Amino acid sequence: AKTKVPFVTSLGVGAHLEAWGVQPERIVELDWWESHTLPGSDLTVTAAPSQHFSGRSLNDGNATLWSSMIVRSPSHAVFFSGDTGLTPEYREIGARFGPFDLVMIEIGAFHPAWGNIHLGPANALEAHALLGGGPFLPVHWGTFSLALHAWDQPAETLLELAPKTGAQLIMPRLGEPA
Repeated sequence: AKTKVPFVTSLGVGAHLEAWGVQPERIVELDWWESHTLPGSDLTVTAAPSQHFSGRSLNDGNATLWSSMIVRSPSHAVFFSGDTGLTPEYREIGARFGPFDLVMIEIGAFHPAWGNIHLGPANALEAHALLGGGPFLPVHWGTFSLALHAWDQPAETLLELAPKTGAQLIMPRLGEPA
């Protein structure tokens, strides 16, 4: 049986999903600041600015939009950064959609030369502050060896820096649910 669960994504990503076999009627593409309410629910997904490049080969550079996402119900709001560099738009996202009950921000892999496309722990804490705070679940670290640092350095650095900012970290042990 085919499911009817929608795929809510950024502009231009639908063609990739269709190529992977997702039925076009299940795909909802959003521009920044656009929202979609999931049918039969009170959940709204909103695409918001993010700073990254799109594409994974020589022929598809920046052919799609890159977005962060906000999921909101009448009683809760969650922010998900996706891959991103530090962008001042986080202040506007926080003003428009905060406060957040959960903030998921990528923290690695990181390198000083990647400041425009990946946050790393220090910039993730700055992004968290711009968003207006909220419980912080660090994501996108320890999966692939993409940088010259140890696999756990993003998390260890975040644990070292967070007390200085007052950020409330949610860091389950690897493999445990949050």
